[in-house]
Amino acid sequence: MKKIHELERMSPVNRRRLLKLMGAALAAPMVPSAIRYAANELLMGKAYAQSVTAAPTYFIEIDLRDQWDHGHVFVAPSLARADNLKRGAAGRQAAIFAPQSEMKRIDGTDIYLTDDSKVLEQHVDTIAMIDCCELSAGDIHGHESANPLRSPGRTKEINRPGYLPMFNNERGANHPAGCEAYYGATPTPAGLHSHYSKVVDPETKVGIAFKGISRSAHTVYHYGAGLPNGEVDRIRSREELFSHFPSSIEDLNVLPRPEDAVAFTNILRRIDPGFLAKRNVVTTGGTQHNANLNEAERLLFSGDTRVVSIPLTDEERAYWSEGVPDQMSADAPKAEIWEQVAWAFKLVSNDLVRTVALEFDYVDTHDQRPENQVRVQAKQIALPLARLITKLKEAGLYDRTVIAVYTVDGSRSPAANSSGDEGKNTVILAGGMIRGGYFGDISVAGDDGDGHIYRYHMPDLSSGQAVTEGRTDNSGRVSGAAVWRTVTKALGIPDSYAQFSDVNDAKPLPFMLRA
Repeated sequence: MKKIHELERMSPVNRRRLLKLMGAALAAPMVPSAIRYAANELLMGKAYAQSVTAAPTYFIEIDLRDQWDHGHVFVAPSLARADNLKRGAAGRQAAIFAPQSEMKRIDGTDIYLTDDSKVLEQHVDTIAMIDCCELSAGDIHGHESANPLRSPGRTKEINRPGYLPMFNNERGANHPAGCEAYYGATPTPAGLHSHYSKVVDPETKVGIAFKGISRSAHTVYHYGAGLPNGEVDRIRSREELFSHFPSSIEDLNVLPRPEDAVAFTNILRRIDPGFLAKRNVVTTGGTQHNANLNEAERLLFSGDTRVVSIPLTDEERAYWSEGVPDQMSADAPKAEIWEQVAWAFKLVSNDLVRTVALEFDYVDTHDQRPENQVRVQAKQIALPLARLITKLKEAGLYDRTVIAVYTVDGSRSPAANSSGDEGKNTVILAGGMIRGGYFGDISVAGDDGDGHIYRYHMPDLSSGQAVTEGRTDNSGRVSGAAVWRTVTKALGIPDSYAQFSDVNDAKPLPFMLRA
């Protein structure tokens, strides 16, 4: 490796100090990944560059209870195309109220959006959804706090070797009713990511879970399976959140001295398009690299400060809340869904924490599913999700973030009078590492009273194409272990963490992941 004169001219103490500072600066969100790789290789060698370039990653988990229905977010293709679909709010009628004239198919995909979800159109290349996943299994028509997609292999069997209580840190008020006492051997995704983030960077905080369910009888289990730092901090109110992350004044100087900024930018000038091309690195960052260096030098030592504060300003509240329906539960909400998503963005964009789990509920309804319920649920997810993605892109963080939306106690069949133990269990994944699409399908298999029999076509585990031979019962679903492996793969967590017995034979779903 050629000598770098800017470093050679420094004393050993100052050289070590600058290298340490540069490592931190290169991890900043605004630095393109290719530039980060090239700079680390230039400074420390190829092996070091390969080991640090991908870190850190951010994980935002959104856990929905009350058997949430995403039928108006991405409409199942065959149902969207069905000309004689019997629609309605009761019985076996399809609770899909958007007429075909309202739906929009995204060219080249099987994604059908409604007026409630059209705000997602600009982001659908990185949003994936599967309805046909392994079903929830709670005793009360599927209600549970664990979910097989988050907790593969969870069991109600007491004293099974290697399985520990998942519920010790968050029991519902009526435990175990509606929140059965599950035991697990595999960490939930937020728990695993919290652990791994501390392995990558011991200085980062343990992840958090905002306990946002409005009703005290319901909760969501987060479980570390004994991993160090795998138990996230449970935050039970907005006041506790603001206390956990108090307002602070941040020094905007990435480097402490102006001469450090000059040395850093002079070193970065060596990373030209030719340097990148020799390493088979293609990046738009390299194209604008030289043009941006003077501005980069100013930003590295600006002399400015700013206040970092989690409570939302009036301007932020207006942005995040516009058009999002309020929480529907009769109990006082702990926080609206848009508030929680806004807080999550502020936390990760300021690198205050890298793992954030949110919890939200609708209201438990049975026997019918009126149009307002389906449209409200779609807007409560689609609008905050679209704004979160937009903000993460603006912050340069989206390529390193995974958003996972789980219907924790199951979703519902298209049949209006159905529960979470029938038909669907939906997962939505979004992020720069996710390949967008609606994977699988739901079709009409015949008539059933006032509505239909529904057939479920899981995606082929290799191609993602809907299998031709669907099922009308609860079999033939994507395993929770495959979904779990897909999430951890997208987060860049090494395959060695698939050691847990309930996931070690599963493989990630390649059609949902970008290379």
